[in-house]
Amino acid sequence: MRKGYVIPRKEKVAYGSGDLAINLAFDSVNFYMLWFIVTVAGISPAKGGLIFMIARIWDAVTDYFMGRITDRTVTSLGKQRPYLIFGAVPMGLLFMALWFVPDLSSNGRFLYYLGIYILFNTAYTVVAVPYGALMAQMTQNFNERTVLSSFRVGFSFVGSLFAAAGIPLLVDVIFANQSEARSYLYMGVIFGIIMAILLITTGAISKERVKGARTNYENFLETIISFFKLREFRRVSGLYLFNAIGSGIIMALSIFFLSDVLKVGDDAAVFMAIPLVTAICFAPFWTIVSHRAGKTKAYIFGGLLTLIVLATVFIVPAEHIPIIAVFLFFVGIALSALQIIPMSLLPDVIDIDEYKNNIRREGAFNGLIMFLHKASSGLAVGGVGLIIEWFGYQEAVPGQTVDIVQPDSALTAIRVVLALGPAISFIIAMLFARNLDVSERRFSTIMDELKIRQEKRRTDM
Repeated sequence: MRKGYVIPRKEKVAYGSGDLAINLAFDSVNFYMLWFIVTVAGISPAKGGLIFMIARIWDAVTDYFMGRITDRTVTSLGKQRPYLIFGAVPMGLLFMALWFVPDLSSNGRFLYYLGIYILFNTAYTVVAVPYGALMAQMTQNFNERTVLSSFRVGFSFVGSLFAAAGIPLLVDVIFANQSEARSYLYMGVIFGIIMAILLITTGAISKERVKGARTNYENFLETIISFFKLREFRRVSGLYLFNAIGSGIIMALSIFFLSDVLKVGDDAAVFMAIPLVTAICFAPFWTIVSHRAGKTKAYIFGGLLTLIVLATVFIVPAEHIPIIAVFLFFVGIALSALQIIPMSLLPDVIDIDEYKNNIRREGAFNGLIMFLHKASSGLAVGGVGLIIEWFGYQEAVPGQTVDIVQPDSALTAIRVVLALGPAISFIIAMLFARNLDVSERRFSTIMDELKIRQEKRRTDM
């Protein structure tokens, strides 16, 4: 591809819409599935957390191998795009099945959700790993990648918005005359169709332009070792890992915090929307900060702001609408940076890997990163379920319409875990970001060398 190539806006929109679909699926599960299986399907928080742990760890393991598969894929559509096009429908159908409440015993429902969640995660992996690797294949323009990342994150926030605010809107308003179990199923069907259409569109319109070096693949252990020999990989993977843990805790507890602790009631859709709309609006701001100060400094600025916001979790009063709204507004500003910057760092490390190891393996890289992301977030959500049950959180009985009053011990535990868990995680992530050299000057030098190698390979052929 030619130097400084600017990707057409239509393609950027199509690429970004893929993350709308992926985030619609991922955040629907992250925000509401633990809540759904506890308060609607009647599974205890500890068992619900166990479902997350088992299914996410399985999901994480498959990510790496899916990455290696895509790196070896050769088709007329490219390496990544076929999986988006042909994996979209199975993922959409399995998403629908997640929100069905079977007429089974408690143990039967546990096995049902465990099995369906494992199958859904497998289908999700088939789509999400190639999508994650696609950006590195679309361009090697340093600033275009940040722009692409902004499109991706902007659409991902829209997906998060649809998940966070759309689910209560559909369940509690549009399908309010239906039983809660049936309204969740209708939501699953609608969202499943939307995400399948968007993913097919992304695969059809996006283009793979980057042709990197290919050599014989090392085996599993040698590949992992070679990745961790890269200082940049160690730092970025550490940043990504702890960023995912902090974000996972926030997602898993947000609906519990708003509904049970802050008692926003039927306004949950509005309050879930506030931080996500704010994050979308501030995405261009963090892109500008990243261009001017550098990606790592931008991440640290966002992390410090997030710590300040998390400290206020202890004092946000229940049922005080204006204060809750202001609190969620600042949550959106802070979390916007913590989503944009890590994503824009990943393609840069892929190029550094090619520069140092003379092999381009974006699929294996993204598979390994997603392994760390999903395993850590699965353990985080599982831990959240165990903790709130330990402090007395009560699950629903399927079919029961009486509201359960949660004990003060459970409400206090939700506040403490929501404040301290992410704060500790983001502090560790910022330590990994410190002294990470992914400056535009260094990246330009690497790109010039890679182009020289590409030209040499062409002349040698």
